[in-house]
Amino acid sequence: MIHSAGDPVKQVLDTVASTIREYGMIEPGQTVICAVSGGPDSMCLLDSLNILSGELGFSLYVAHLHHHMRGEQADKDAQLVVDFAQSRNLPVEVGHAEVFEIADTLKVGIEEAGRIARYDFFFKLMEQIGAHRIALGHNMNDQAETVIMRLARGAGTQGLAGIPPVNGPVIRPIIQVPRTLIEEYCRKRNLPVITDVYNFDLKYTRNLVRYRLLPKLADMLNPSLIETLAKTARVLRWDADFLEERAGAAFLSASMKEGRVTLVCEERLQAFPKAIGSRVLEKAWQECTGETDSLEVSHILRLLEGSENTVSLPERVTAHRHQGCIGFYPPPEDVDIPVQVPGHTPVPSLGLTVKTRILDNSGAGHCKNRFTKQESFFMLELKAWADYNKCEGEIRLRTRRPGDRFTPLGMQGKEKRIKDLLISMRVPRYYRSFVPIFVSGNKVVWVGGFRLSEQFKVGPGTCKILEIEIEPLLRRRQNCVTI
Repeated sequence: MIHSAGDPVKQVLDTVASTIREYGMIEPGQTVICAVSGGPDSMCLLDSLNILSGELGFSLYVAHLHHHMRGEQADKDAQLVVDFAQSRNLPVEVGHAEVFEIADTLKVGIEEAGRIARYDFFFKLMEQIGAHRIALGHNMNDQAETVIMRLARGAGTQGLAGIPPVNGPVIRPIIQVPRTLIEEYCRKRNLPVITDVYNFDLKYTRNLVRYRLLPKLADMLNPSLIETLAKTARVLRWDADFLEERAGAAFLSASMKEGRVTLVCEERLQAFPKAIGSRVLEKAWQECTGETDSLEVSHILRLLEGSENTVSLPERVTAHRHQGCIGFYPPPEDVDIPVQVPGHTPVPSLGLTVKTRILDNSGAGHCKNRFTKQESFFMLELKAWADYNKCEGEIRLRTRRPGDRFTPLGMQGKEKRIKDLLISMRVPRYYRSFVPIFVSGNKVVWVGGFRLSEQFKVGPGTCKILEIEIEPLLRRRQNCVTI
């Protein structure tokens, strides 16, 4: 096909090909899942990738998620995508998700529930068919809208860099194509497209920015505002990527992880430039939550200023200062599970594994519970020995409960609340919910990592000894060159 200089088809194809090459999005021989809703953006994405696939040497697989949000119209949308894919001899898969139910279950908005459902479908399909990339239809306007929304919420360089063109296996080949050019491309190529009524509902923030705020700003300040914002995001992405690389090494040198808690050394943190230190804190939060989003500037500033010992962060994470470190604590979970005796019992919700074995009395020589600071930041002892004959039935591991009491070893038979024991040992308040409590029947055997019960201590008459060892997930600080 021969294109004129002003041909929107040629402009789109040239831009998409250039973007793929600039960011190394697709390698020859790879399979790319193209996410297609049926709207202009995704249809332009699919059609342009299909045209370029021969030249660039990759294969396409079409994916459409039926959200079950618009009744019969949603069925027609899915059929449109299937018919178009088949007309191009492309394999196609239609997934299904009840987005309203997902939003209700997860207590999130409809937009977020739809995003969660789509990503879940695409990644499962990628694993199923052995694909290498997932192509999404975010365009230049989406980029500009994202910059404005994040600026309004309070974001740093990473947030204002907008939507990344490449994020792991996810690629966005039309991220540098404006929406007006996409619409012209669809008309020129006579592509069938659908209109989603939700895209015009102003109760959604993005639609409000798209149809009200950006047009007004463009009229008042800059007719080329969309392109300007997108270019700004692109340049900020260069800065953000450079700083992220430096911050990654700084994070490893200044932080450690124990169980599900991430700790950042304040002394090392203060030695970094603020541009790096802020990212170290953000990475600690991300490691704690598994999130890839950025923290708002307000949270970063509160952590850096150091005027508060405890700061509440998104995703119900609590940042708490303790013994020269800032600990990032995820929300605790109630645990009550049987312990394999003998054997290994993984406890992912506490970030540890329990190992047990049974010893006879001849192995009692080294079975003296004592306080020995080991690899753990929080715990005083990672191993304990108990009189197994005094245990009633199975051994269970649970988290603490209100009113928990026991008789600590070495306290001359005096009973004590577990809460008071942990306070006396200066265990941070937010870590106490992650302390494993080993019980037999209704009796506490060992406050894991801290103190055995006097009632279960090994004595001369002990026949069988239960050895319990805690192996927390540990990541130590690394010696890295950061700047």
